[in-house]
Amino acid sequence: MSLLQVILPVIIMLIIGIICREKKLIRPEGIEGLQALVMNFTLPISLFYTFYRASIKADTVIFPVTFFVVTAGGIFAGRLLCKLVKEKDVYFPFTLTGYEAGMLGYALFGILLGNDKITQFALMDIGHVLAIFTVYVAMVKSAGGSRQTAGEAIKGILSTPVLIGIMSGVILSVTGIGGLIESSSAGPVIGGVCEFVAAPTSAVILVVIGYRMHFVDIAWKKISKVIVLRLVQQVLTAVVVFSLFHALGGIFSEQLTLISAVIMMILPPPFVLPLYIEETEKKEFYSSAISVYTMLSIVGFMLLSAAALH
Repeated sequence: MSLLQVILPVIIMLIIGIICREKKLIRPEGIEGLQALVMNFTLPISLFYTFYRASIKADTVIFPVTFFVVTAGGIFAGRLLCKLVKEKDVYFPFTLTGYEAGMLGYALFGILLGNDKITQFALMDIGHVLAIFTVYVAMVKSAGGSRQTAGEAIKGILSTPVLIGIMSGVILSVTGIGGLIESSSAGPVIGGVCEFVAAPTSAVILVVIGYRMHFVDIAWKKISKVIVLRLVQQVLTAVVVFSLFHALGGIFSEQLTLISAVIMMILPPPFVLPLYIEETEKKEFYSSAISVYTMLSIVGFMLLSAAALH
């Protein structure tokens, strides 16, 4: 596969999304519908199909544990960085940790390496999602003066279709049921259906992201601060994660694992962050900051693709 084969689909689908917004070909409600389609059906089914056929070993629990710690611990590391640069905005540290895997990471990974190889990346995302719906959201709400109950946290986890898809596939895999299904006459039928449903996932995600990219009335000075501090924190995170994986060896030092971790760490902050911010001005600022960082993430993905395909 050439580099152009990887990056051109990304660029084209983003441009299509931008055109759809500028020409008003799709209303905002329609984009919400496309996102709901992906997050509730096509992506969970794709991940379910990947995992129920995968060989899950006990030691791979290190992937979700690592990224739970990275995401939750990143909040406190972010607060420390903010103190060092005298940044007092209570929401600022939340831009320095967390990763938008659902609405971007899976699409980019699938384009570069194919969804059939996404196991390590998705295992990392399990830990990340658990941290988001427990520690991250609770602390964002606390920063805004409200609180998240344990019931709300559990509901958030149990009602996340992507996580349900992954865990259902993992259960079938570790119990051996997935292997029995795959080797039966039903295997090719289920596989064909899952692949057909999952096929448009990456394209639709990128159209949605392109549609939502807004670069007007941007506070460039403060956004530059977000970018620099996040890059610093993610470089430090990468050093810790790669050192751990190198020490563990085996599957943790494989190229596929390392690429999965890099894709995760170049992603922008979670798109849900502005949803938990009450102040309109701050909500708009953090939405803009995430849009700008999303473009940088895509540039980073292109550089990673060039290196991986070299």
